[in-house]
Amino acid sequence: MTWTGHYRSRLMSAEQALAELRSGSGVLIGSGCGEPCHLVSELARLALRFRDIQIIQAISVSVEEYSEEAFAGAFTAKRFFVAAGARQAVSQGAADYVPLYLSDLPDLIASGRLGVDAVLIQVSPPDEHGWCSLGVAVDVVREAVEQARLVIAQVNPAMPRTLGDSFVPVSRLDCIVEHEEPLLSFSQPAPDEVALKAARQVARLIPDGATIHVGLGTMAQAVLAELSGRKNLGVHTDALTDGYLPLIDSGVITGAAKSLYPHKVVASFCLGGEKLARFVDNNPQVMMLSTRETNDPAVIAANHRMISVHEVLEVDLTGQVCSADRGGKVYAGVGGLVDFLRGASASPGGLGVVMLPSLGTGGASRIVPRLSAGAGVAMTRAGVRSVATEYGAAYLHGLSLRERAVALIDIAHPNHRDALLTAAREEGLISERQILAPLFTGVYPERYEQAAELKDGSHVLIRPVKPTDERMVQEFFYSMSDREVYYRFLHATKVFPKKDMQKMVNIDYHREMSLVALTGEFGSERMVGVARYVLGDEGTPEVDFAVATEAQGKGLGRALMGAVLVVAKHRGYEVVTAYVMPENAASLNILKTLGYAVTGLVSQGVIELKLHLDQPVAEPQVELKYDERFSAVVSGKPLGEDEPLSRI
Repeated sequence: MTWTGHYRSRLMSAEQALAELRSGSGVLIGSGCGEPCHLVSELARLALRFRDIQIIQAISVSVEEYSEEAFAGAFTAKRFFVAAGARQAVSQGAADYVPLYLSDLPDLIASGRLGVDAVLIQVSPPDEHGWCSLGVAVDVVREAVEQARLVIAQVNPAMPRTLGDSFVPVSRLDCIVEHEEPLLSFSQPAPDEVALKAARQVARLIPDGATIHVGLGTMAQAVLAELSGRKNLGVHTDALTDGYLPLIDSGVITGAAKSLYPHKVVASFCLGGEKLARFVDNNPQVMMLSTRETNDPAVIAANHRMISVHEVLEVDLTGQVCSADRGGKVYAGVGGLVDFLRGASASPGGLGVVMLPSLGTGGASRIVPRLSAGAGVAMTRAGVRSVATEYGAAYLHGLSLRERAVALIDIAHPNHRDALLTAAREEGLISERQILAPLFTGVYPERYEQAAELKDGSHVLIRPVKPTDERMVQEFFYSMSDREVYYRFLHATKVFPKKDMQKMVNIDYHREMSLVALTGEFGSERMVGVARYVLGDEGTPEVDFAVATEAQGKGLGRALMGAVLVVAKHRGYEVVTAYVMPENAASLNILKTLGYAVTGLVSQGVIELKLHLDQPVAEPQVELKYDERFSAVVSGKPLGEDEPLSRI
């Protein structure tokens, strides 16, 4: 029989098709926006004909009519992810939730353990070869169609014809119901200011050429809108949403740098509106694949620079992540969170990020000493790599429990940091000697971050120091030569105690400011320089700086000092003081040529220089006094490396 003959012979009404269902069996319904609404409505209408049918759905975005009490004898519902439409039914016990990695669901179906007897799917009209497309919902339907005794298909001209592993032959359809209706749409509320701030923190971690996956949730989806300046991003995701479209339209997402399926937008199902459905229709750029492939951590990891972002509910001070439960009630589910975080972490240059607002309902902290009662652990402390709030991002992989607690307190809401520090001490996570930045003035000043290009073409990030930099700063000072230490501290020292390092990194960013220069990617940075000011007894900031040996002679010292003077000016200071050894010609050159008038006093083998930030100059100008007995005005070219002080 030809496919057209088969099609005509299996064409029937929804009522006729649903009459083929068996009481007591398992019926899988297409996911998300691919749900066959006409078939589902008819199923509810015919409920009295059935007993104990288990309705199985990977992701539901509609309000589940069949979960109502009136249908309790006819249907029970089983969910593997709980979107808004199913949340109430699950919380009231009217539907079951199965905690399962989404990548495991295809095998659960294919093995027969889930007991799928029939499937209700929605497909596009067949093409000239007799193949229908699963359209916006491929996900786990392929395995269900192969496993089920009965396949009932709603053929809907509104369903787009998507490419990839989305096709089902007409010969596999047992019952065909033609019915045209709009697809279900899915949208999320607009992000608030907190969500936007957190999204900006995460967006900064996504480099050009990355392959991205952004989970569901208003805050996570907001990250997409912050990527407009990127180049050649790729997409490998389970859920393709409306948020990706502006980046595709503007040429930000090209897939040109993808290592797996280059130039392709890879997805398993679509959650969005009519514009998204039109975009994926017959579009060679879009490759719809089974969840078996999109959510396989090994496949995800094959994408180089894979960045996966997920919104979660709570994170405790050890790094345990809760994403599925709130107040003992299931809020979402595990879904693809673990699949993608594991895959991204194994990807070369990849990164998994969980994000959350610092505050929850009623102003409670979302970073907590211990997860709330009834909260399930979606990601263990050993599995989480990085956490972000609107106050910054913390890289946790490889950190001790003490270091994790400090890092997470640093991105918690300032109103809760002191209480979290106290709780961490009580829990034994950190010692009584641990200090944090002053409570009311220690908010990280992101505005002072900047990228700098050095003379050799290399780049560094110059940013304010963070409490989590303690060990990195300590390692930097231990790496300095005796001569560099002498120049930096004006005396010889061999030891840089932990307590001193804590004081250096836990600052108020006003009376004290330290800027560090970093190379390397987020989570593997290396410190190559530092500049800082500390308010002296007379209310004048005292500045100093140091540069790693391998970074000297590249202009880094000048960049650091220029940056710290910008901060000092912004904070309202008109004069800063620097103490320099006469033989430290390189530092003297930098200080005298920063574009400000300089006065100084040479006394007891040390030069005290004052940089007048309210007196910018076009040419270097230095006025030195020697032992208060004579003075000289100096201007012109910088001092050479070997020129003696007398030549200034």
